[in-house]
Amino acid sequence: MATEADYRLPRSVIPSHYDIRLEPDLDNASFVGTVGIDVDVETPTSTVTLNAIELEIHDATVTQGDRKLFCKVSLDEDRERAAIKVDGMLDEGPARVELSFTGILNDDLRGFYRSVYTNDAGEEKVIATTQFEATDARRAFPCWDEPDLKATYAVTLVVEDGLMAVSNAAEVGRTTLDDGRIEVSFATTMKMSTYLVAFIVGDLFATDPVDVDGTPLRIIAPPGNEHLTEFALDMGAHALRYFSGYYDIPYPGDKLDMVAIPDFAFGAMENLGCITYRETALLLDPDTATQSEMTRVADVIAHEIAHMWFGDLVTMKWWNGIWLNEAFATFAELKCVDAYRPHWNRWLSFSAFRAAAHETDALAATRPIEIEVASPQEANAMFDVLTYQKGSSVLRMLEQYLGEEVFRSGVTAYLKKHAYGNTDTPDLWEALEEASGEPVGEIMDTWIFQGGYPRVLVERHGDRYRLSQEQFRLIGDGDKTWQVPVLYDSASGPGKVVLGEKPVEIEAADDVLVNAGGEGFFRTTYSDELLDGVIERLPELDPIERYATVSDAFASVLKGDVAASDYLSLIARLSDEDEVDVWSIALSGLGQLDRVVSSDDRPAMQAFTRSLISSKANELGWEPDADDSERRRQMRGLLLRTLGNLGADQETIATAKTVFEAGEAPDAEIAEAALMITAANSDVERFDELITKSNNATSPQQKVKYLRAATQIADPEAAKKLFDMCMDGSVRTQDTFWVLALMLGHRENGVLVWDLVEKNWDQVKAVIPPVTHRRLLDLIQFRSEPEVADRIQRWFDTHELHGGELAIKQQMELLRAHVGLRERESSRLGDALSSME
Repeated sequence: MATEADYRLPRSVIPSHYDIRLEPDLDNASFVGTVGIDVDVETPTSTVTLNAIELEIHDATVTQGDRKLFCKVSLDEDRERAAIKVDGMLDEGPARVELSFTGILNDDLRGFYRSVYTNDAGEEKVIATTQFEATDARRAFPCWDEPDLKATYAVTLVVEDGLMAVSNAAEVGRTTLDDGRIEVSFATTMKMSTYLVAFIVGDLFATDPVDVDGTPLRIIAPPGNEHLTEFALDMGAHALRYFSGYYDIPYPGDKLDMVAIPDFAFGAMENLGCITYRETALLLDPDTATQSEMTRVADVIAHEIAHMWFGDLVTMKWWNGIWLNEAFATFAELKCVDAYRPHWNRWLSFSAFRAAAHETDALAATRPIEIEVASPQEANAMFDVLTYQKGSSVLRMLEQYLGEEVFRSGVTAYLKKHAYGNTDTPDLWEALEEASGEPVGEIMDTWIFQGGYPRVLVERHGDRYRLSQEQFRLIGDGDKTWQVPVLYDSASGPGKVVLGEKPVEIEAADDVLVNAGGEGFFRTTYSDELLDGVIERLPELDPIERYATVSDAFASVLKGDVAASDYLSLIARLSDEDEVDVWSIALSGLGQLDRVVSSDDRPAMQAFTRSLISSKANELGWEPDADDSERRRQMRGLLLRTLGNLGADQETIATAKTVFEAGEAPDAEIAEAALMITAANSDVERFDELITKSNNATSPQQKVKYLRAATQIADPEAAKKLFDMCMDGSVRTQDTFWVLALMLGHRENGVLVWDLVEKNWDQVKAVIPPVTHRRLLDLIQFRSEPEVADRIQRWFDTHELHGGELAIKQQMELLRAHVGLRERESSRLGDALSSME
């Protein structure tokens, strides 16, 4: 089995500065480059080893003092290395390595790659852009491609006249060459890791810079998107100011460009001074965007700008520590957006992140947040729900336990101490311990170095309450314990305690609530007597506490500890709920039950849905009030969509079609509800209309929205057509994974689509970028028909996805949990629904 040592470069030669010169040829999808690297020879050697793949290295020399040594280069494709054999011995001390090379602009959305768009004149335009995290800088220039081998970078790009060129630092020089091309030089960056280097060339526009306390901020995108930049500029300026204050450290770059890329595998990438984004994560029309779309753009911008300090200025030593970079940026994005728009109630909607992590982490196939990482493939597999959502959730739990200001002061001390350097996880715990006086490392090690999470059991014990813990798993039991920071509250006041392996007792009034504030990363189970009281007080709880109560209840249904009928009784109490996120978690559980209820009993499920939400949906209606908040508008859209699709309310369906066909919805939430109801209740004849609307949309969100709606048409012919579009390239490769995942999870068409996936397996893998292969299975748990689930599990006994070994195990276990739900509830749920009529 490979270890980290197998992939770490020798430390005999260490880089300190790179001079990178690249000449991309967009027409021929190739580039020519040179790199001069200032290095320090730590121990005498005759071989310089660095990373390179998909490059042809033509000339190599090493200069030390007055000696210029010529070299031979051998490439090891398997280990992604180049060995430079020097004609002589290098002594300890400074030297310079100079290499010339050529490479390809690939179509894999990694390294130095092509992105293509069509302009308003119908012309196809090519952009050359980069995505280097985790280990793909080596595809663009030979380098020491490890995060702790930081250096400075001076980039020069030679481009055709009329094209824009941008990189991490400000432009400092521009020269017209004899052949008419333009040589663009950029300032030297701060000391940073290779994965943060970026360069982009193409026919692009840039907004006028906004001065944010001395930092010029621009949005860069393909022409035609000029009208979609105002929100991002405003949010970006807020985030720069917010984090400079939160961290108490000035922004470490000399400028900040935020660049929209038409083809992008992830949401965004935190390249210092040159952040790249998927278009839907940066460009936005506030007049047509829903609340969730605006929130996502704000979140992603805040996340990436948070990285400029936490990740770029201070970086993990190796990829096992990537969780802290991403978890902290996710946590920080919420703080920033909450400060930007407090009325969005962002910490309540963050509960959905926590719930997503809870689902995966309740599996035997979960993993610790921090694990050993050896290969590049293992590093890329770390970018998952456990790194982002669980990691940020446990940081929020810790912050709430320590206190927000104490936590912030510890973070600031950590960043100032390690600026321009690299750290391990314990370095942050040390800073937080110094700030708080609490045993942070002792507590957090139980959360970071073991997978899973506990269920806290609450029972009365005399005139006190007894808290104990057990591991929560969807299938079977576990034997782990945690140091659990528990906040509780009652009429006698709030309290906190760390629950360890042994039970603890607390004093509280009769109305005790454990996990007060709802931020704990654990489930809570009360004795029957105490649970009745919590349910009676449900409307009085804070919304985040109601969310946690409902989420805990459905988790127990999926595990098999609680009957689905009890869950329905619980959410029936929410008919007058006024928080969209509480509705969302309640209806999520209802939707999962709808997946497993028998066809004969589905009308009864639809009737229950109508009885649950009709009153609130009718109160909200199809016409928003002028003073409706964004979240109230969002709630209206959710309830109308649910009433039409999950509730099969014929009047709602008819109204939705009228609104959709008129194209004059009064706001974005109603427009989206009308679209999704119409799509779900249409046949293949509607398909071409939706695809045409997607192709002609004037904002990235609209393009995606119509495409997503097309996945929901229940006609199998529509599913076949959309599958074919994924295979023939009509759907962008960046979108194929989620389009196919949505179709695989579709109640009616999912089995058909799985048949197509099996028959076209190699082509399916070819049209999905390798870094998103595993996302194909995001909704596979809904194929819980026993015979289909069995087929799927047998398939993955002999078939693989790039970087997806653990993800496949997790999804197959989650699939088994849903099969169990179907077997338990399919018939008895119908009996329960009949008794509720």
